[in-house]
Amino acid sequence: MENERIEELERKISSLEEDVAKLKSLVYKTNSPRPKAVHAFPKQREETTKRPAQTAAKSSQAIEEPVDWEKVLFQTWLPRIFIFVFIIGMLWGFKAASDYGLMNEKAKVVLGFVVSIGFAVTGHFQIKKGRLVLGQVLVGGAIPILMLTTFAMHSLYHLAGPTLAFILNTSWIILGMIATVFYRSQALGIISAVGGVLVPFLIESNSPNALVFIGYETLLYIAFLYVAIKQKYSILYVLSAVLLNLTLLIYYSFVGDNGVKALLGMAILIQHLCLISSFFLSQSVLQVYAFTLLSSLAVTYGWLLAVFDDGTTTMVLLALVIIYALGVYTVRSSKEKFEFFITYLIVAVAFFIHQLVDLREGVILYVIQGLAVYYIAMTYKNLLHQLFSYTIYILSATYILVTPIEQVLSLPTLNWVVVLASILVFVWISIQKTEKDEHDTFKIGGSIVFSILSLIFATEVTVAGTTDLSANTQTLIMTAVWLCLSIAAFVIGSLRNFKTATYVGVGILFLTLFKLVLYDLPFIPMAIRALLFIVLGAIGLIISRLFYKKK
Repeated sequence: MENERIEELERKISSLEEDVAKLKSLVYKTNSPRPKAVHAFPKQREETTKRPAQTAAKSSQAIEEPVDWEKVLFQTWLPRIFIFVFIIGMLWGFKAASDYGLMNEKAKVVLGFVVSIGFAVTGHFQIKKGRLVLGQVLVGGAIPILMLTTFAMHSLYHLAGPTLAFILNTSWIILGMIATVFYRSQALGIISAVGGVLVPFLIESNSPNALVFIGYETLLYIAFLYVAIKQKYSILYVLSAVLLNLTLLIYYSFVGDNGVKALLGMAILIQHLCLISSFFLSQSVLQVYAFTLLSSLAVTYGWLLAVFDDGTTTMVLLALVIIYALGVYTVRSSKEKFEFFITYLIVAVAFFIHQLVDLREGVILYVIQGLAVYYIAMTYKNLLHQLFSYTIYILSATYILVTPIEQVLSLPTLNWVVVLASILVFVWISIQKTEKDEHDTFKIGGSIVFSILSLIFATEVTVAGTTDLSANTQTLIMTAVWLCLSIAAFVIGSLRNFKTATYVGVGILFLTLFKLVLYDLPFIPMAIRALLFIVLGAIGLIISRLFYKKK
């Protein structure tokens, strides 16, 4: 009886599954509402059946919606382009009116303020009526007109001093910032940010103050950074950072040393700390925040090298390494933030190593760092970290490999040994962190690379150690070293049951034979030549016999 009940239940389940499949196909074909009978099924099946239909409906709607090119061209881009045309035409009109004596300087200033106010008011009402882009363009156009009018009043017509002009221009920027938040317009923020950084350059002063200039630009950056974060304006977020660096670079190119290096360095550090804080405190991981911070780290290091001495730069980099290490510990519960902070820490440590030691002496540290980054990348399956690890490791290893070994006991020899050891560690990490079907690939590839580099290393060390000997003796020693490497590879392969090492040993043996035939024969006497061929032939026969025994 029990078996019959189980079979009956299985038949009912199969029947229900067939009905669900038929209903799914009906929904996909007709995209019509579901029949009421479906509600007899469990809720989970109902939701599973509905979801593909809803997704398909949304996808078809998204595909069917055509691009409204008329709206894009005439409502979005037309006002943005022609607001600049209007401003240029207005400037030329003022110039023509002045040339023909139709308008004095005070009248032009008053008219400039009136036009800007008219732009702002008209733009406000356009926004109220739903013409958002046109209204935002008009309000945004009021800001540069106000700034240009203030500039003309101060620099061209001398109707206002530098203090009043600075206060007025700062007020226009604050108004632009308020309008950015009030109208929720990133375009207004961008216009205000660009105008804001230009304010100090529009003010003529007989005694310019570096602290006022750099302090103003830094505070302006912080203000727009806050607006960008609050309103989630990614373009303004990046642009404000770029503008600060560009402005300070232009200022530094004109002023030079002149006692401003410390102020410039402080401004850049404040910016970088602000970026760290914004990324650390953000609720979600925004890619624009993450990559802006990474770019800022590289730019900050460049500024440190330019404006600080070596001791100060080293201490600042050490402080940044500590900050990022604390960040890694603090955000360890957030996988994405943790991975990004690990990246920043890696880059900061690389800069610190570069600052602390000479490249020739400290290149080993980069090899070790590359391995550490690779281990982290493979542990957390992060592609960005893998790219960093490959870059650091390959560049540092290449530098070591192209550096000639002139003495056996020397720093280049130690560097070579570290690189050879690191290849084994690299393969071990790969095997530990990948699937089993990929292990043979890493073993074979790593073994081949290790063998080739070992052969090159042994050759360079032999040449360096036999420089005072005759050519025949050098040739004999070189051949003996190659034979030893061949035997070592074969023995390791046999003991560890690792065929790749065995094949490498045989390959080195054949390379030794080719070397003897193609290069060494003219330089060695007949007796030594006979001895070498006997030894080489015997080794080959023994290896062949061992292969036969193995089979």
